Amino acid sequence: MDDGDTEPVLLVQVKDVQAGTADFEQVLALAAQVLAQDRYLVSSVPGVQESRVLGAFAGTRCAGFLRYLVQVIGAEAGRSAVMHNGEPLREGYVEAFGVDPRLRRRGIGTALQQHAARQCRIAGCYQMRSRSPVTSTENYALKIAAGYVLHPSHENDSYYFLLRL
Repeated sequence: MDDGDTEPVLLVQVKDVQAGTADFEQVLALAAQVLAQDRYLVSSVPGVQESRVLGAFAGTRCAGFLRYLVQVIGAEAGRSAVMHNGEPLREGYVEAFGVDPRLRRRGIGTALQQHAARQCRIAGCYQMRSRSPVTSTENYALKIAAGYVLHPSHENDSYYFLLRL
């Protein structure tokens, strides 16, 4: 279905990128130059069990990125763990997410989100969670279409999005 607003889907390869590699430098450049999110890709976050950065590449060009953290649900807020079958429930928390504005509405963000959700399922996460400012209407549309539910943040003018894995 084409609503006239959508460009054709762009085929991208989504892959893990490691600091110090050329791919990571491309991701970092896109995050810094276009989307001002580079600090979220390199920040140290205490208490996380895993931190991964994904890059979406159209050929050799970085088209988007997503950083997620695997953590015990509620740990960053100082809450005690919710136990299920003797294990604490964990989540994939999206710390940074962006697509080159010139390439939006072409399936890149969806590919990144789906890849992250698959990896979080494999890691045994119960849910995916992210927070976006009220100005991120394109991100909202993507998350709602993917089945996320939302809840207003009490911290600022943003919403939390949650997806049960």
